Amino acid sequence: MKKFRFGKAFTDELSKVSVKTKHFKYKNSEASEWQEYVLSGDEDSSVSSNLSSFRKVFLFIPILVVIFGLFLRLFHLQIVSGKDNRSLADSNRIQIKVIHAPRGVIYDRNGKILAQNEPVFRLVEASASGTAVTYLSREEALKMEVANDPKFKNLEIDNKRSYLAGPQLAHVLGYMGEISTEELKQSEYSNYKLGDKIGRGGIEAIYEKVLRGVDGGEIIEVDAVGKKIRTLRETPAIAGQNIYLTIDASLQDVLYKNLEEQIKKGGSCCGAAVAQNPKTGEVLALVSYPSYNPDNLSDALTASNYPLLNRVIAGAYPPGSTFKIASSLAGLNSGKIDSKTTFEDIGVLTLGSSQFANWYFTEYGKKEVGGVDLVKALQRSNDIYFYRLGELTGEKLIGDWAKVFGLGKKLGIDLPGEVSGLIPDDNWKQKNIGEPWYTGDTLHMVIGQGYVLATPLQVNNMVSVIAADGKQFPPYLAKKITDPQGKTIREFKYDGFTNKQFKLSDINLVKKGLEEVPANGGTAWPLFNFPIKTAGKTGTAEYGDPKNRTHAWYTSYAPIDNPTISITVLIEAGGDGSTVASPVAKEAFRYYLSPDKSNLVKDKIFVATESARVLGE
Repeated sequence: MKKFRFGKAFTDELSKVSVKTKHFKYKNSEASEWQEYVLSGDEDSSVSSNLSSFRKVFLFIPILVVIFGLFLRLFHLQIVSGKDNRSLADSNRIQIKVIHAPRGVIYDRNGKILAQNEPVFRLVEASASGTAVTYLSREEALKMEVANDPKFKNLEIDNKRSYLAGPQLAHVLGYMGEISTEELKQSEYSNYKLGDKIGRGGIEAIYEKVLRGVDGGEIIEVDAVGKKIRTLRETPAIAGQNIYLTIDASLQDVLYKNLEEQIKKGGSCCGAAVAQNPKTGEVLALVSYPSYNPDNLSDALTASNYPLLNRVIAGAYPPGSTFKIASSLAGLNSGKIDSKTTFEDIGVLTLGSSQFANWYFTEYGKKEVGGVDLVKALQRSNDIYFYRLGELTGEKLIGDWAKVFGLGKKLGIDLPGEVSGLIPDDNWKQKNIGEPWYTGDTLHMVIGQGYVLATPLQVNNMVSVIAADGKQFPPYLAKKITDPQGKTIREFKYDGFTNKQFKLSDINLVKKGLEEVPANGGTAWPLFNFPIKTAGKTGTAEYGDPKNRTHAWYTSYAPIDNPTISITVLIEAGGDGSTVASPVAKEAFRYYLSPDKSNLVKDKIFVATESARVLGE
């Protein structure tokens, strides 16, 4: 090692000093060695060298370990997890916002808005149980922004469906509901996300793909507190297509209010009404009562009488005497009866141990005077005539003709939930009841009782076929589809078809009978003095009620020389069709056929009194 050097003067003095006298004197080798030791500053140069090396190594190893650890950490952050870390860093600075596409608007046939969109905010939050979606109003979103709520950055601008007609058109339009996790697993919903809403029921469901647009997106840069700095890239949303319906919103309003009034007046709970153009199949109005508020389903889910049920297409009822329209064509086409065929009204027909009475005899103990032909049988809804017709034709022919009219099968209207009703036969009865078909079953069937079931839409389709001289059109609601700018993409129009089994002479004979129903002497007495000539058929259907209540029916069309509208009304447990159901159709005719709807007033010509009334079904 390098020695400490103090200069010549110091060493010279050391050699002169004696130990005893406290002055060292440089005399021998021991002194020389000692001097070397003092001057060197170390006991042993080799030991000192070894210790110094060990200390260096001891200090250097931890430094290497620390440096290596830092290197590994940097390697992991930059290389192994580099992509994830870059994404995390960008997520703090860059956000992707979904631009929700507005849903297509739904209009009535005259361009009146029925369903539109209102802006709302969608709050999307991640939690331990998954992603939660909450919808907020504009006011709630503003409060979050003012309060600097960190959740504000998770808000997305969305649209809420608004139904301007409320319950009146709920069964036509349907409503919106949040998509379920099970639905998201299906391929048809691959473009949907949790929190998205889809059409439930009505037009909203059937035309979901048409009404739903394509969501867009926006990539934005935000600051440290999540406020937007700038837009980096944007893909605009594509709005859904619009739908114009065949519905006349004003007629819908008239039909709904009159049906509701009559139901409440008669102490009933429920009913249905439908109006069509018999020459095109267009549905002009469709009412199911009770209804529900499509903006708030909470009450409907707990209410009695099933307000969500669309009774026009999903309610199957015994059609009563309205079914006599089909029975008449079955008898005429088979040749078993013709215009000259008459039967005596005996009041009660006895078949074995069973008796089958005419309603007129049951209610008033009276019989029709003279022979009853088909026209009079329809005018007075004479059961005895049709019992005889049933004996002649049999259930198979009656059932076959009922199916020609569209009964016993779905008509294919563009609404979900349609049922087929029931036209029974021997095979059906043996399979479901376990008994063979009896003649008594045929007598019940021919007047629309027994096991026969039909929807109001099917009954209206039947009378529409008569109004259109035997030509049939499928019932439909969508009139046209347009793009968001109003350009027509598709128009709906269907060519009707005439079944070769129909004979115009037979149709005209049935027409004549139906025209006598709302005329003096017929069963539809509320329309006797109605200024517009109409045609129709009343119906009073038993359904096994413990209180002996009956369903009230009226199916009709007008004007008789050029029918432009057909209407069928059903009121559950309402009583007889003439008194309860026909006034609803009457008011709808009054509105729709009036040349000046804006100044429409109630007809003052006819005032119903017991003395003027001819009681009927």
